Amino acid sequence: MTSFRNVLGLCCAVMAASLLVACDDPPKPIETTVGLSVATLVKTSGIVDTSGNTCNPAVPAAPDIQAFWDGLSPERKRNPFVGFELWRNTTDGCLTSRLDAYRALVTFNMASVSSLKGLVTKAELHVLTFALPSGVGGSNPACVAMTGGAGSLERFGPSATLPAVSGSGTLNKLTPQESFPTGNTVFTFPRPWASGPVAGAADPTTTLASGTGGAVFTVDVTGQVNAALNGSFPGMSWMLTSAFEGPLTASVPASGAIDCKTAYSFKLVLTHL
Repeated sequence: MTSFRNVLGLCCAVMAASLLVACDDPPKPIETTVGLSVATLVKTSGIVDTSGNTCNPAVPAAPDIQAFWDGLSPERKRNPFVGFELWRNTTDGCLTSRLDAYRALVTFNMASVSSLKGLVTKAELHVLTFALPSGVGGSNPACVAMTGGAGSLERFGPSATLPAVSGSGTLNKLTPQESFPTGNTVFTFPRPWASGPVAGAADPTTTLASGTGGAVFTVDVTGQVNAALNGSFPGMSWMLTSAFEGPLTASVPASGAIDCKTAYSFKLVLTHL
């Protein structure tokens, strides 16, 4: 009888332990934000007046890209610019015009999350309007509410040659002979903007109002992130292109000058066990 009671007690203890284990909460997913480096790219092109008009002194003065950059706060430099600025010298009917086209480049440090290989269940890239320019909502159809001067989002493979980036933000001024890097288009910014799924996106993308006057785009990049981790890629890069990059085919109208440089922020969030 004693032996039976001992066995019965042992069975009850095992069952109780099993029930306790079964009631334990499953592991909660963890979210990790990947570190990033950014750059603002700008390329200048234009038309020079050859008709003999007096063009000096220029009115208004031509934009000074370096002075603009140097005057930014550290926070603004960490949120790169995309879009464009159009300038026209109006002195004595001068026709000289200029286009400064901007692109925003971001590279995420995948080496810093290499330990998450095989653990990532979801990865989302968030692209958020950080600061809209003064030219938004005017007569230029390439500078619109909510998204400013952004044209499209492109992604780049691990072997792509790209301009330098940094954690504090870098300005890269391309020469007239240089071309912007060309990536694979993820989506084109809807014009006009509307919330919901982004039509035609290569990766599932949705957009909502940011609550601060702009928009946020969320891209499902789970497959790309897992491929990068499995391939031990050191980084992943995306770039925003401008809605207008030229070339100018005629002088900018005297009333057509516009500043549509738009600041954007980026975040890559990994959900994992």
